[in-house]
Amino acid sequence: MSARSRTVASVISAMAVLGAGTAACTSGEEAGSASSVLTVAAYSQPTLQANFNPFSPNALRGTVGLIYEQLFDFNTADKNQFMPGLATKYTWDAGGKALHLELDNRAKWSDGTALSRDDVVFTFEYMKQHKLLAVPLTTVVPEGGGVTLTFASPAYSQIQQIGRVAIVPRKLWAKQDPDTYINRSPVGSGPYALGRVTGQQVSFTARKDYWRQDVPVKQINYVTTSSTNLLAQQMVRHEVDLSYAGIPNIKSQYLDKDTAHNHLWPIRASMKPLLLNLRRAPFDNVHVRKGIALALDREKVADAYNPGVYQAVGPTGLTAQSWGQVIPDGAKEPLAQDRQAALKEMAQAGYQLKGGRLVDAKGKQLSLEILTVSTFADGMAYAQELAGQLSQLGIKATVPGEAPSAYVADEGKHNFDAVFGDAYVFGSNLYNFYWSMLSPDSTQSIIGWDDPATKAALDKLAKADPAGQTEATKGLEKIMTDQVPTIPVVVKGTPYMYSTTRYTGWPTEKNPYTTPDPGAVSGVYAEKLFLSLRPATKG
Repeated sequence: MSARSRTVASVISAMAVLGAGTAACTSGEEAGSASSVLTVAAYSQPTLQANFNPFSPNALRGTVGLIYEQLFDFNTADKNQFMPGLATKYTWDAGGKALHLELDNRAKWSDGTALSRDDVVFTFEYMKQHKLLAVPLTTVVPEGGGVTLTFASPAYSQIQQIGRVAIVPRKLWAKQDPDTYINRSPVGSGPYALGRVTGQQVSFTARKDYWRQDVPVKQINYVTTSSTNLLAQQMVRHEVDLSYAGIPNIKSQYLDKDTAHNHLWPIRASMKPLLLNLRRAPFDNVHVRKGIALALDREKVADAYNPGVYQAVGPTGLTAQSWGQVIPDGAKEPLAQDRQAALKEMAQAGYQLKGGRLVDAKGKQLSLEILTVSTFADGMAYAQELAGQLSQLGIKATVPGEAPSAYVADEGKHNFDAVFGDAYVFGSNLYNFYWSMLSPDSTQSIIGWDDPATKAALDKLAKADPAGQTEATKGLEKIMTDQVPTIPVVVKGTPYMYSTTRYTGWPTEKNPYTTPDPGAVSGVYAEKLFLSLRPATKG
C-alpha cells in the first residue's frame, strides 16, 4: 500500500470514528468489577475487526500507546511541551540532518525480554523498507545510550512524526508484511496486554510487570456504537468514563446531570477553514475570497452547535493563546464581520448588490454550495450557519449534505464549490500545519492552490532550526492574510467528556499534563493519561 493510499484510508477511518459519535455499554462480566474498569467510547462503526498491527491504518485504537509505545511526543494541550516515551531526550546535529535519541534503558517487552537499541534501529529500517516513513531517512545506527538517525535534508519540521514512531520487536516482525499482518497476539512494551476482543469491544489488561511504574487502571474497555443519543444516556449513567464525540447540547445532556462528576474539556488542536475550490471561478479571485471572509461572524459559527467547544480564529489560522509569539500584530484576533467592506471587495471582483442579490455584470447571482457530511449533526449546524451569513450578503448559499463516502469522493474529484468539514492539526511545528493545507503535494490540500511564493515559504520553514522557525513562519502568515487561499473560521474543539465517578486525576485546563486522547495518533498522550489516573475515593 502506498503512503498516499494509507493517508486516504486513515482520513476515511478518522471521519467514521469522529463524526457520527460514539457510545458504549458494559457487559455483565464487566459490571461485576465496574469499580476497576475504565470504559472509553472510541468507535462508531458497528463491528470491530481484530487488527493490532501498529503500521496499519486499520489498527484498533489502543494498539499504539497501550500495547506498543512511541518514542516521544509534544503536548498540544500545553504549548507543545516535550513528552518522553521510549526516548527521554533528542538532540539535533549537522544542521538538522542528524538526530540523536537517548533511550530509556529500563524498557522491556511484555514477554520479559529487554527492548534494545537494535529494536529501534530495526523499526526505522523496516518502515523505510516498506515505505511507511514520510521522512528523508538515510541511516539509523546505535550510538551511546540510544540511536542516531541521519537524513538527506534537514528534518526539523518532521520531529513529531519521528517521535510518533511505535517501536516493535525485531524478533517477531522481521518476516511480517505490514500490509497484510493483523498481529492477533501482540507483544509490546506498553503498560497493557491485549484482553478480550469482540465485535463491539476491545479490552486491555494492565501488565503486572510493566517496566515504568505500577499501572493504576487495571482494565480498559474500548467500545463502539453509532448513536450519540445512546452515548449521552450512558455517559449520564456513568457506564462510559471517557468519550470525545460531538453529542448535542453537552451542557444540558451531560454536564448539568451530575455537576460533581461530569466534566468537559475541549482541546483545541486543529483549525477548520472554509475551503473554496480555487479551480472554479469566481473563487479563484482574491477579492471574492476576501469578501466571503469579511462576511462571516465567526463567534456565531463557533456557537452554532455546542457553545464553548469551538473558538473563532484569526486570519493566519493560528490561535493567539498557543501561537501568540508567532502571529504578527493585527492578525491575532478573528477577522471582524464587516458587511460594507465585504461588498467593496465583491465590487472589485465585478459583483454588485441588486435587490438583495449579489450579481455579476450579466445579472447572475453568486452562488455557493458548502459541502459537508449529512450524518454529522455538528458539521451540518456549522455549515448552515455559514450559509445563512453568506445569504445575508446576497450570495445564494446552500448546504447539500452528503453521505461520508460521497463527501470523500467529491473532495477527491474536486467536485465542490466549498467545503466545511476538514480540519488541519497544528502539531509541534507549523510547517506541517501549513504544508497540509496549502501544498499541492499534500493529500489534505484540496483547494487547488499552487503558488511559487507559498512553495518557497514552505521550503524556508522546513529547513529552519527551532530558533529560526518564528521568523520563517512570517511569509506563510502573510500569504494567508493577503491572498486568503483558505478562509480560517474556527479552532476545532474536541469535546473530551469524562467522569470522576471511578477515576480521578484527569488533565484539565489548569493542569494540562496531556491531551486526553484515547485514539491511535499519539500513543504517548493515551499512555500518560491512563498512567496518571487514580481510583476515586469512596464515601
